[in-house]
Amino acid sequence: MSDLLRQIKWQFLIFQKNNLLSMVIGMTIFYGVAIYFLQSFGDVEKFTTLIIFNEPTMVGFIFIGISIILEKDQEVLSALFITPINHHFYLLSRVITLSTISLICSWGIVLVAKGTSFNFLHFTIGAFFGCAMFSFVGIYVVSFTKDILHFTLRSIPIIIAMSLPFLNFFEFTDWFVLKLFPIQGSLNLIVNSYSSTPNTFELVFGYISLAIWIPLLYFFVYRTFKTRLVNQ
Repeated sequence: MSDLLRQIKWQFLIFQKNNLLSMVIGMTIFYGVAIYFLQSFGDVEKFTTLIIFNEPTMVGFIFIGISIILEKDQEVLSALFITPINHHFYLLSRVITLSTISLICSWGIVLVAKGTSFNFLHFTIGAFFGCAMFSFVGIYVVSFTKDILHFTLRSIPIIIAMSLPFLNFFEFTDWFVLKLFPIQGSLNLIVNSYSSTPNTFELVFGYISLAIWIPLLYFFVYRTFKTRLVNQ
């Protein structure tokens, strides 16, 4: 556990050195200001939820992919993996670091939109693990790419596919199959965190969905990462 904590601390320092924190804070302030002025036009909960998935959560997907590509180009990975570093710690430290940064930004956004009138526990779990899932998928995509442009092009259809549950969320569709997608659990928890009388079924479904999808995605992504990048 101490090795994992050291890796997490190191990842925070790396992201700070690369100005990731400043960039994310800047985007959060921009969206916070936009939400503040939109409040006068009515209910902004759906817009707030969309922003939470669009900005902080996407941080996990984009930055975890770019950071691994840069390390691969600089031959850091090949040098790193001949050391006794635990490969699980290597991946988990990045996912935890980016998810924590994303969560802090999500707190800032929801505080502007809702003040303190939201359920802290449901929101925190939904936002944190939402970013974690996008990070897992980012690791999977980067395992099959060689450069940033290739990663970006491959990311577009993956992001669209992961975001399909928003069709139900915005009431364009009402397809049950979309409720089985990985991000539906996070979406349920975040949406119900706004309500003083949350939908119990949706909360239970959200927690069960995360409990199933998080270990499944991680296992699949870890095997892919190890096969494509570590043992190549």
